[in-house]
Parts: sequence; C-alpha cells; structure tokens
Amino acid sequence: MTGRGVVGRAGAEPGGQAAGQAAGQPGAVRVSRFSGPRGSVLHLALATGDPAHPLPANGGLRLACGQLVTDPRGLTRRLATEMLLKHQLHRTGFWGAKMLVTGADVVDEELLAAVAQVLNHAAGTLYTGADMGVDAADMERLSLMTPYVLNAIGSSVEPNTATAYGVLGAVEAWAGGPVTGLRVLVHGVGKVGAVLATELVAAGASVLTCDTAPGAPDVPGSRPVQDWAAQDVDVLMPCSVSDLIDPALAGRLRCGAVIGSANAVLADEDVTARVLHGRGIDYVPTPLVNAGAVIVDSIEHYARDAFSAASPERVYAFVRETVRAAVADLIATAAGTLSASAIPHQVPDPVGLPFCGLGFLPGEPAVTSDRKAGR
Repeated sequence: MTGRGVVGRAGAEPGGQAAGQAAGQPGAVRVSRFSGPRGSVLHLALATGDPAHPLPANGGLRLACGQLVTDPRGLTRRLATEMLLKHQLHRTGFWGAKMLVTGADVVDEELLAAVAQVLNHAAGTLYTGADMGVDAADMERLSLMTPYVLNAIGSSVEPNTATAYGVLGAVEAWAGGPVTGLRVLVHGVGKVGAVLATELVAAGASVLTCDTAPGAPDVPGSRPVQDWAAQDVDVLMPCSVSDLIDPALAGRLRCGAVIGSANAVLADEDVTARVLHGRGIDYVPTPLVNAGAVIVDSIEHYARDAFSAASPERVYAFVRETVRAAVADLIATAAGTLSASAIPHQVPDPVGLPFCGLGFLPGEPAVTSDRKAGR
C-alpha cells in the first residue's frame, strides 16, 4: 500500500473526544491514508498518550462493507482516540490505534496482504485484531503474513466473548451485585451481543433483544422487539454500531443506564451525554466497558506462556473481574448520575505501572477493587 499521513492534535475532528483532555496527556493522533486493491482505502489512526514513552499501538481492523462513511478520517481518528483511553484506563501496555478499510466488499487475500504490508512496515510498533466486518478466520490468515496480530491466535479464547464478559462485569458493578431480575435490552445480537444476551438470561435477567440484520440469531430465553427505543428497561446495552444514540433519541429513552460494547456509541458525544445526564440516565463510558478484547491482547502480548496454557474460562473470568472492578471504582468516585465526564481527568499513566496482562501470571495478585460500588 502507498499512503500519506497527517498529524493533528487529538480530538481535532468534530464529534471526537480529545485524548489530551480525556487522559490528561499531551498526545497527538496521526492519521494516514493508504491506497489498497480495487480502489479500497485503508485509513490508519495512531493515538499516542505520551510520545516520550514509546509503547506499541493496538487497535482493530474494521471493514466498512455496505456502510456509508461520510468522514472516514474523522471516524478513524475518533475510534483511535477512544482506544487510547481504553488502553490507559485498563493499563494494557499499548497506545491507541484503529484501521478502517473503505471501498472494499470482502476481506480477501489481496486486501489482507496490503494490511500486512502496513503492519510489517511498522515493525512491531502497531498491532491489530478483528473489528466489525472482520472475523477470527481473517485474522488467522493475516497472522500468516505478519507477526503483528493480536487476536488470541492459536487459542480457544474468543475475543468477542471476552468483550461480552467484560460488559457483564460492568453491569454487575452498576447493579451492585448479581443481575438477577434486571430488565435489560441488548441492541445487536452479533458476535458480542449474542453471547452477552445468553449470559444475562442464564444469570436470571429479563432480556429483550433487537437486531434488524438478516439471519440475526434468536437467543433462547430472550424476547425480540422492534421498537427498542420505546422499551422501559433498567439497562440499554448497545452492542451494534457507532453513533447509535443522538441527542434526540437520548431525550426519548426509557432506561436507567446505557452500558454496552459498541465503540463511539454516542453521536455528538458531549451534547448527548449531557441529555442523558439531565434525564438521570447513567452512561458508563464505553472505553471502560468494552475492553475485554484489549485486556486479552495485553495477556497475549505480555504473558504469552500463561495465556497459551490458560483455559478460556479463566481468561473470561479475569476480564469480567477486571472490568467490574474498574467500573465499581468509577461509580464509587462519581457524584450523582454517571456521564462521559465521570471518567477522571487524570487516568492512570501506564508508564511505570504493571501492565494489566501481567496480572494474569501465576502468583500475581488477582484484580480487585479498593472500593465497593455504592449502588
């Protein structure tokens, strides 16, 4: 691939949250554009928390197949900035990145080879995994072309399942205990949402689902609905697309909290967050909630032998508790209704602190919360 890069201050694009503001760091986001096969374009955004302390960047590969992206550079920048915050909040040992392919209808060998060329040129400063439109099989094929893939390669661990368990941990923190009896709506029953809905049913929650995609699975024990925004529920759980909730929709929702896995779920984020806050609807910020896959990446990268020997169940339990503890701490320190501004202005600087994945090593202390959720 051939390309060019543009460096700008983090969050310079409209609708994006500035990394420097969110993380208390002076970093920048570099956006590059590469020409791919058959007119496709790879947009790569790299978000650095502290350029003085180099860490590899990490973020998923997303294919915008059949989706009109009016501002791919802005979206890629925004997603990379959110990834930066996610990595910092959970001390994964990475800075943020995102790779977005537009103008392609399929992930074939030629496209994967072009992505591998970009990763190999970065020579260990950039890692990627599967995001929307890309699956584990694609990542397996990509890993044969480049070593810079983190997607539980060669393991029975499923990163999307790990993400679902992280969301479950976040809801448990918000509820102050088990989810039994909660009325929840899972929007999007794909790779993450289907697992999440299944686990919620098993845990005794009353689960509604909504997914308009052809062939979307029915989750046993749940009830599909169409007019999802009109449902009166305790928790709305977006597991589908970015920009799902705008200010107008936020003014109509009938829920107690928005807690989900979809990246950049709030359109016009600051305004929408204020509307939710004003209506007494908690919004647990997505970078804190949907970090399951990057927590797995941290284990895979920094504790590779322990990861290879571990059962998927142990990995999922580690992710669930890691996210639960982080959200419980946020709730304990937040005053009143949670909003995007509830994230501390000074998030943990990963430099000099143990990376999250190292806590998975034998003999390391388990992840725990210093405070109990007061909810």
